[in-house]
Amino acid sequence: MSMKDEIKACLIASMEAMLDPYMAENGFARRAKSLVYKREYQGSTQSIDVEVQIHPKDNPNAAAAVYPIMEVHVPAVDRVLEDMIGGNLGLLEGVTKGLSNQPIEFTAQKAEKARWYVYQPDSVPEIVQGIRSFMERWTMPFLDVYATPEDIVAADEREDGRMVADRAHRMRVVAAALVCNRKTYAQALMEKRLGALGARRRYQQVYDYIEQAA
Repeated sequence: MSMKDEIKACLIASMEAMLDPYMAENGFARRAKSLVYKREYQGSTQSIDVEVQIHPKDNPNAAAAVYPIMEVHVPAVDRVLEDMIGGNLGLLEGVTKGLSNQPIEFTAQKAEKARWYVYQPDSVPEIVQGIRSFMERWTMPFLDVYATPEDIVAADEREDGRMVADRAHRMRVVAAALVCNRKTYAQALMEKRLGALGARRRYQQVYDYIEQAA
């Protein structure tokens, strides 16, 4: 068994006992031998992947790092985003990939970290408990209010710092605004965030798409 497989097995054993019950209470399920939790919530699919990184460069003394990643799929928004971007996937470069994909760490205040290091197998239960505590305090409250097109726009309006605000995410907000029939908001967001000459030239197809929207 490889080191990664051994650590994964230890994680799953601890998750079954310490994390699965809490996640189930919140509608999340995990398949056997998987590190990914998913739930269907208000029309979205939300997932949390408990990623394992072997020999992390930021801590060479650790055997691995555990770094959970969240993602939120909102089908109505995803369809508009795909239609708006077409094959120009370079417009979705960034951490979020236009899919609200980011470490759960961003759902907390900056002082709170959500990256745990494995030194020995017996350190895994404490890590899983830490993940549960973190998600209970920070991530779950965010996911509960980030599931619909309206939620995505509302988060942008209040300048919610719990989402990585890269350009790919801006495209997602634009798509959500169009789904919500808020064309004016989509246009204003583009002008505010991507109105400089160089950015406007690169994102011209998005400007055109918004202009042609009903």
